[in-house]
Amino acid sequence: MLGGLLRLLAAVFSGGFLASDDHHVVVAAADQIASGVGLPSTYARSALFPGILAAIMTMTRGIGIHDPGVEMLIIRLLQAAYSLLVVYFVYRMLERSLGRESAMLGGLLVAAFFALPVTAVHQLEESVCMVPLLAGCWWWQRSEDSWHWAAASGSALGAALVLRFPLIGLVAAFVIMVLLQRVAVERKLVFLGGLVLVLVLQGYSNAVVNHQWWYSFIHRLGPMLDPQRMAVDAEGYPNSPPWQYILTLLAALIPPASVLLLAAAIKGGMRLHFLAIATVAFLVTHSLIANKQERFLLPILPLLFILIVAGLPWLAARIPPPAYRGMWWYFWIVNTVFLVVVTFSFAKKDRVEPLLVVYRRHDATGVLVAQYNQTFHVPDYYLGWPRPPLEVVTRADEVSAPTVPINYVILYSDTPEADRVFLAGALHRNLTLLRVITPSLADRLAHAINPRHNKARTAVIYTTS
Repeated sequence: MLGGLLRLLAAVFSGGFLASDDHHVVVAAADQIASGVGLPSTYARSALFPGILAAIMTMTRGIGIHDPGVEMLIIRLLQAAYSLLVVYFVYRMLERSLGRESAMLGGLLVAAFFALPVTAVHQLEESVCMVPLLAGCWWWQRSEDSWHWAAASGSALGAALVLRFPLIGLVAAFVIMVLLQRVAVERKLVFLGGLVLVLVLQGYSNAVVNHQWWYSFIHRLGPMLDPQRMAVDAEGYPNSPPWQYILTLLAALIPPASVLLLAAAIKGGMRLHFLAIATVAFLVTHSLIANKQERFLLPILPLLFILIVAGLPWLAARIPPPAYRGMWWYFWIVNTVFLVVVTFSFAKKDRVEPLLVVYRRHDATGVLVAQYNQTFHVPDYYLGWPRPPLEVVTRADEVSAPTVPINYVILYSDTPEADRVFLAGALHRNLTLLRVITPSLADRLAHAINPRHNKARTAVIYTTS
């Protein structure tokens, strides 16, 4: 119930997108499919996730819903329901291994940890792949009862991999552990059959989209098999030391309680060694890659919480009961504060809402976006269909008499009045203030934490006459 409520609130109130890949890789691709344009032959990721989103978009447009904001709300609501399977699988794995009381705590952690509800409703590969990843783990446990669960486990693990190719380290470790287990050979073969089936289907998708069977494997997995390149090439993103993710986990799990919780996870790994080895493989392979971003850790958080819960009896036996209770009181109070901030914040509001404002007036003939204090890819999906012509300028000398009838100007500037006067002269039109869009609280906090990579600017919308 709590997990569903939190995800419902996040779906309703957390609009926009959290990262560039969230929108420009997934949502934009889905929009291309739904609009009949199709994916370019250079699209290197799996078409599975954007294909599912495209099907939802096609259905919403088929019943007369064309507003991009409403369309994304429906998608977020469906993802909220889908993400509850994370809570279910964590509960079932803990219930089978450690009992109902531990399962309740593990379920509570994945239901209410501040980072999970909001990321669950956005279009992040890292959060979407959690469900098949956990399903693969749970169904392998169930395959002790019936071999058909082994096929389901392999298929789920394959789906997690094609949704998020950087899971290759975890998946490889999982497969090796399955092969080394002292179980019937037939059970292992059934598991491998399920995994291979999904990979073959991905290859067929590559052949359709990219006209090359191995395309996504070469372009997404190929670079990961070159450790020297991956260790130094951060692709323009922060290049952090190998221990960065340990520091990130210590910060994310609410210090100083995080120190005790990670200690419990280490001890819990001795009880649940299968999940522990998979988790370690994930952390090691990701730590060797130069490009390190906080969201890359999302797939492993549910498994980490399982290990933490498994190690809590050890932790409770080694610290005084008042200190143990105080740790949890502190954890949940701070977590609740963070949860409120991120759940009710419109992400990238300054980029998304101006376009929605223009779309909902239903009279755009051309839109000029002047990016004078920040540059970014405009999420033109939010201009809807039919999409009006869009021009983007980053310097004043790029503005000239328009070749299309511009009737909206969206300005990002530290000197908006002076730039308004200049743009009016360059366009030979009068600019009338329509609306000012300020960044959300979450965007301002992200900017304060990392101003280099997280921008939060005010957008000013003008109409022309």
